[in-house]
Amino acid sequence: MFLKGWVFFFFFSFLHFDVAISKGHLGPEEMRRPVLALLMGALESPNPLLRCAAAEAWARLAQVVNDGVFTAALAQVSFDKLKSARDAVTRTGHSLALGSLHRYLGGISSSQHLNSCVGILYTLSQDSTSPDVQTWALHSLSLIIDSAGPLFYTHVEPTLSLIIMLLLNVPPTHAEVHQSLGRCLNTLITTLGPELQGNSTYISALRTSCLLGCAVMQDNPDCLVQAQAISCLQQLHMFAPRHVNLSSLVSCLCVNLCSPYLLLRRAVLACLRQLVQREAAEVSEHAVMLAKDSRKELTLAGCRHHDDANIREVGLEGALLTLLDRETDQKLCCDIKETLNHMLTSMAVDKLSFWLKLCKDVLAASADFTAVTCVDTMQEEEGDKGDDASVLTTRNDGRPHPFTNPRWATRVFAAECVCRIINQCENAHSAHFDIALAQEMKKRDSRNDFLVLHLADLIRMAFMAATDHSDQLRLSGLETLLVVIRQFATIPEPEFPGHVILEQYQANVGAALRPAFTSETPPDVTAKACQVCSAWIASGVVSDLNDLRRVHQLLVSSLTKIQVGKEALSHLYNESTSTMEILAVLKAWAEVKECVRNGSISSDGLLDLVHTDLGTLSRLWLAALQDFALLTLPSEFASQLPVEGGAFYTAETSENAKLHYYHSWALILHATALWLTSTGFVVADPDEGAPNLSRPVTPTSMCQGSSSEATVKSPEDVYTERFHLILGISVEFLCSLRSDATMESITACLHALQALLDVPWPRSKIGSDQELGIELLNVLHRVILTRESPSIQLASLEVVRQIICAAQEHVKEKRRSAEVDDGAAEKETLPEFGEGKDTGGLVPGKSLVFATLELCVCILVRQLPELNPKLTGSPGVKGAKPQMLSEDGSRLVSAALVILSELPAVCSPEGSISILPTILYLTIGVLRETAVKLPGGQLSSTVAASLQALKGILSSPMARAEKSRAAWTDLLRSALTTVLDYGTHQELDEVSLLTAVTVFILSTCPEVTTISCLQKRCIEKFKATLRINDPMVQIKTYQLLLSIFQYPNPTVSYPYIYSLVSPILEKLQEIDKRKPQDTTELQIFQEGIKVLEALVAIAEEQHRSQLVACLLPILISFLLDENALGSATSIMRNLHDFALQKLMQIGPQYSSVFKSVMASSPALKARLEAAIKGNQESVKVKIPTSKHTKNSGKNLSIQLKTNFL
Repeated sequence: MFLKGWVFFFFFSFLHFDVAISKGHLGPEEMRRPVLALLMGALESPNPLLRCAAAEAWARLAQVVNDGVFTAALAQVSFDKLKSARDAVTRTGHSLALGSLHRYLGGISSSQHLNSCVGILYTLSQDSTSPDVQTWALHSLSLIIDSAGPLFYTHVEPTLSLIIMLLLNVPPTHAEVHQSLGRCLNTLITTLGPELQGNSTYISALRTSCLLGCAVMQDNPDCLVQAQAISCLQQLHMFAPRHVNLSSLVSCLCVNLCSPYLLLRRAVLACLRQLVQREAAEVSEHAVMLAKDSRKELTLAGCRHHDDANIREVGLEGALLTLLDRETDQKLCCDIKETLNHMLTSMAVDKLSFWLKLCKDVLAASADFTAVTCVDTMQEEEGDKGDDASVLTTRNDGRPHPFTNPRWATRVFAAECVCRIINQCENAHSAHFDIALAQEMKKRDSRNDFLVLHLADLIRMAFMAATDHSDQLRLSGLETLLVVIRQFATIPEPEFPGHVILEQYQANVGAALRPAFTSETPPDVTAKACQVCSAWIASGVVSDLNDLRRVHQLLVSSLTKIQVGKEALSHLYNESTSTMEILAVLKAWAEVKECVRNGSISSDGLLDLVHTDLGTLSRLWLAALQDFALLTLPSEFASQLPVEGGAFYTAETSENAKLHYYHSWALILHATALWLTSTGFVVADPDEGAPNLSRPVTPTSMCQGSSSEATVKSPEDVYTERFHLILGISVEFLCSLRSDATMESITACLHALQALLDVPWPRSKIGSDQELGIELLNVLHRVILTRESPSIQLASLEVVRQIICAAQEHVKEKRRSAEVDDGAAEKETLPEFGEGKDTGGLVPGKSLVFATLELCVCILVRQLPELNPKLTGSPGVKGAKPQMLSEDGSRLVSAALVILSELPAVCSPEGSISILPTILYLTIGVLRETAVKLPGGQLSSTVAASLQALKGILSSPMARAEKSRAAWTDLLRSALTTVLDYGTHQELDEVSLLTAVTVFILSTCPEVTTISCLQKRCIEKFKATLRINDPMVQIKTYQLLLSIFQYPNPTVSYPYIYSLVSPILEKLQEIDKRKPQDTTELQIFQEGIKVLEALVAIAEEQHRSQLVACLLPILISFLLDENALGSATSIMRNLHDFALQKLMQIGPQYSSVFKSVMASSPALKARLEAAIKGNQESVKVKIPTSKHTKNSGKNLSIQLKTNFL
């Protein structure tokens, strides 16, 4: 028998692999006969395993041959045997062979045999004389139902009737038959699928039969039959949830949750996992109600464990946690965790206190923490270290806990649940992270519950987990503490303004972190603690220097620990874990350095503390970066790697160490760049030489002197190596961004480049090496194309701006040097510096300016597709309505415009002529597309940026350079004409266009705008704008005219003065006829008066008296006499005060003209005197007249001094 089993094993393998490869060729008929004979004998073998193997081989043979005639012959053999044979062995073997044929060939391929097979199996399944035959026949029937699918619909009703009949008639002692019936029912439900939701009589009858069958199986004493019943109910609930009684199903699941049988528990958890994905709250409520209504308490596994978890007390969630703690089957544990995660996702926010208490009970129910209590951390603390040690005290309150000494894996899961709860609350109501709002809403309704109100419990749970004896739990506790710090660090304390709520837990955090820095702590725990430590310092919660020093001392101790040689490191862990710990320490210090440098922490004390260790840190950071650079080299350069490994890894562990470097390098790179920026690339430590850079401090050489054979490099070589190290790592990372590259790494890399280019020396290297600058621009262009994050794109644009600044500095320096060297030589003999040289040509791929233009166009066209002529297609698009960009889009467009305005300074005069049309088109195009009318006459941020960029372009030295002046003048005139043409579009903002015209007038050379045709159009534009009834447009027009009138060049300003003074005077005189009704109209008058005042100041002496004579009547016309002043509105009163104040200024300044006007117009004089008298009386009324006032004389003197007369 044993030998026959091995023969079948090899034969079955042959059918599975060898014959499959030969694509159905079993060989000649002489080979088939012995094979079939072998299988026939095995199908009738008394060994059930051989019969199963033979049935599988029988069907596999038909599949391999893939011949309908051959398959029909095999099926007919089984039919004949089943009809003639009366022994149970033959019947069981050939009935399973029929089911296997359908399983391997599929329902469609064997459809012609379906009716025959079903009829025969119906008969065999009713053979009550042989339960084995019934079991095998029903199992074969389930295989046919599963493979036939929709083809079996015609047999559903009789099959279901057969199943119900057998369930009722077969004695429960024949458990195998009932199990097979359960499998058949399960496959039938799957076959019917969503049709079970129907309401027809036929479907209702089928659904009722399925529910009846499940009920019968639930009453069966066999656990496997009960498991089948639960599986069937699970399928019914999936396809027809409205027709399954959820309460009774949950009751069944809760009762069997503690079953001693593994398969039954698996079925229960599989069903629960499905239910809670859709109806978690209902399932939980049904379980609790069942426990309350039941006379006998539902407990977990009382038959297997002495301590029971009562669902009435801890709910279904607590019962599942208890089961998770006791269960050893991995699949079942996975199902329990998934079920709890689904329930947490659905209900944690609504049942916050319950879930937090559940997690706290699990974490506290250990030998180390029976109960943990926080002491008052706000009280005065004595001693330097005692405050951390006494923060949390252990006490036993005598109350029984629902969980008794749970395993560490269960407590780790509880700690993970706490983190998930915090993440769920982050996406819920904002009050979860606003204590003032949470307290207010709690007062309104006591049922409201918010996470911030449980902060003490969160800190307590994190502390319990972080100080446990289990390393895995310590990691989970530190992660929980890290999440709490990040989420609650910025929440203010309403009772103490200027403070945050986490300040009261400083001692708690210190006590949780301190054990992780002891010498016996595993490296992974120390690494996680360093991350928490740096996050705590960077959060800015700690303000007191003494408290800060305690946490800082932990990082100092870790820094000291990693500086020892390899010989002193623990041999309990491999070298890769040592690499992880070292890099975690360096990354933590890098984060602190970054926060101090960026001003995230306002603590001078911390700056001093970090500066103390900066010399050591800088060397270690550079060593780590050099390691990372080596490890990221392509495989073809593997021969160049050091044989003994790097600074913090060995050659044997290089592959494992790569992951740790990938997690740490970005922050270390940024911190190193910040350090180099602070030193200006000057070696501050005289002992720090090239050996430390070319071969950094390693664990083996950290405490040893440098080799006497090392070549000492010059400072310039040291600077260059550091520069190329940082730049090389950044470019290598950015040019080939992986899909798993984090936003933090990309941002840190870009910020490192920004810090690098803040220093003159690196900028000079970039400016002098044009190929390097172009390569860096291409890399940044790729980053912008592949990353949609606005913050990353803005950071990239800032680096681009710095590169352009570096190129500008280089061009300026070359020009200055050439002028100095040539001395008295004529300017015509000086070479042209800047891109374009003498020809003005820009070669793509070799031009820094061209690469910058490509990048800026990419940004602008993404935000404003209308700027691309190829996309817009027709000039009619210019009439489209302007659009308001988002805040991020506006910032991107503004940054791109700033870069565009800097490009002419990088070019030669001829080169600037080549790029000027493109720059003007883009800048004015942004103005056109974003000139949205805003309330109050405000300019959108993009319009303001385009105007600022336009001003920079117009005032460029290239516009006045001898070789480019003529071409620039023509192009600028064309640009101004374009802006004036935009005035015909009603949708565009008049203020934006008029401001652009003013920028042209004030920023360009006079010959650009003084040409008669353009000057006339500009003047007409201002006149048309003055006629617009919009008050804010008039106000802005007056302000712009004021700047033009005050322009020092008379050639520019006088034509506007001559043409626009008369309309302005007419506008101001109209105000006397229609009094101002609001503050806006009052401001129009005030701005107009300021324009006339400016005209008086800049007018020639012979014309000044005429202007003053025009101004005085306008001002006097707004004065009010004593009677009118008392009843005047606030607007008119303000107008009166403003006019009187201006008259008080003009009178003494132009006294002769003033007297002449008063003498020639008695009416004006009388009105002025009445106004002054009325104003004097009003001042008297405002001064309190008390008999007991001792300083009345002083008040009278002050009043007299303010009188105009």
